[in-house]
Amino acid sequence: MKILSWNCRGLGNPRTVNTFRSWCWRDRPNIVFLMETMIDKQALEKVKQKCGFVNGICLDSVGLSGGMGLWWNDVNVTVRSFSMHHVAVDVCDDNDDVLWRAVGVYGWPDTANKHQTWQLMRRLCAGDDTPMMVFGDFNEITSLNEKFGGAIRGENHMDAFRNTIDDCELRDLGYKGSVFTWQRGNSMATLVKERLDRFLANNGWMAMFPYSEVIHFPIYKSDHAPILLKFGKDKTRYKKGKLFRFEALWLSKEECAEVVAKAWKDWGSDAITVRVAGVAASLSKWAHTTFGDLQKRITKAEKALHLL
Repeated sequence: MKILSWNCRGLGNPRTVNTFRSWCWRDRPNIVFLMETMIDKQALEKVKQKCGFVNGICLDSVGLSGGMGLWWNDVNVTVRSFSMHHVAVDVCDDNDDVLWRAVGVYGWPDTANKHQTWQLMRRLCAGDDTPMMVFGDFNEITSLNEKFGGAIRGENHMDAFRNTIDDCELRDLGYKGSVFTWQRGNSMATLVKERLDRFLANNGWMAMFPYSEVIHFPIYKSDHAPILLKFGKDKTRYKKGKLFRFEALWLSKEECAEVVAKAWKDWGSDAITVRVAGVAASLSKWAHTTFGDLQKRITKAEKALHLL
């Protein structure tokens, strides 16, 4: 399974929406959590549909700030609670029995209200042994090792955040690579990088999903990098052969239809599932020859973007 979390700092720009849509279609997250959308819930509903999600909750922004969405696909979810700073849902089995809980959090950014983030986390985790995953933008670091540049901040809020994580019996799942998930600065001379976005899980969740991996996407249009969590019973499922996915780009070539028609005819005497698999194989081979490895090209472009 996969969870994608992003403080997008506004979804009013069509280019930002298209980029986010491409991430959703490429990585197929089961749960998506968006913060600071800065649009009303009607506009966010349209973005949700563009990204291929039918189920989910969308919350209004307040003026030019706030706004959240938590969407899901291919999982049975029950909404538990929500506010301007969190959305909590239960992931259930086919009998609607709770398996684990997903909690998206957007922490208060201003210093005077950071204590409310810790109170919210404690309230959501208190007296509950349900396997739990808590994620999002907490607007705080846990140590000076998670900060680069800028003035040295006081340790009171860092201590409070660490204590909250410990009191909630949560563990940080870390991240892959050395990139920080957030950066800011009034000028290039005062560039500041801080790790504010993260995934936290309790022991019950980690026992249920022994394999987990957190990946940071390149920063785009927002000061925050999207973070993607892959998790499951083990890592082997992510090493299997690639899942066939039809790319809209293929339709830009007229011979795409010819490839489909020929493959369908060639496998005409076989069962429908075999014919479909045959068409998929023919399309994949033709696409690789015609367009090359799109995933490698995208990865290369994203690395170049991150370096810039």
